[in-house]
Amino acid sequence: MKTYLFAFLTVVLSGANAALAPFIKPCKLNDKECVKSSATAAIPFIVPGIPALDIPPSEPLYIKQATSDQGEMKLTFNDMNIYGLSQSTFNNVEMDEAKSVIRIELETPLFANGTYKLEGKILFIPAEGEGNIEIKTDKVKVFIDVKYTTITDKKGDKYWKLTSYDYKYDLINKVYFMPENLFGGDATRAKPLLELFDQSWKELITELGAPIIKDVVKIAIERVKKFFLAVSISELVQS
Repeated sequence: MKTYLFAFLTVVLSGANAALAPFIKPCKLNDKECVKSSATAAIPFIVPGIPALDIPPSEPLYIKQATSDQGEMKLTFNDMNIYGLSQSTFNNVEMDEAKSVIRIELETPLFANGTYKLEGKILFIPAEGEGNIEIKTDKVKVFIDVKYTTITDKKGDKYWKLTSYDYKYDLINKVYFMPENLFGGDATRAKPLLELFDQSWKELITELGAPIIKDVVKIAIERVKKFFLAVSISELVQS
């Protein structure tokens, strides 16, 4: 998701320095179709990383640790590598200048692998395990609203400064949640929990995966904020 947001915010405010981002098609801010198509077209260029813009590679996207603590259940993900960002598409991108809000809606497949540690209960079913894990789905829909303000430097150049953001997501297609070594490899004890993951995947994975999404969005916002503070509005917006 980091890539989606950065791709959008570097393209939606189009006209960025052509020498640094020659793949960007300039758009006016009120031309939503142009902005959407430009943002989607920019993803294959941005995912590998752009050193000149200080954008590191984003596939895989690395999350060192993310924890879901639901009281009776604690699940910790470690060293997660996330793939699928290069296949993301934008359903909508727009900038509300009156409210100083950038709105994004996008879809992406997702494949993640790493390690996990699980302990406690999930819906009264004992849950315990530690080992490798894979998570896979063909489609996640993400909605992000980013608020910003305009600042002026000593030279009189104006910049956008991101101040806050809200997001939500919806799991459109089935999520396959595949932890290894549940209950130390005891297949009999693991069966009820695996059936629960399979049958109630949307409700469970929406909660269990929330920490990963939260960290991805946070990283994205931090990088985009840095970008906007370095590139003036005059370089980003087509007059």
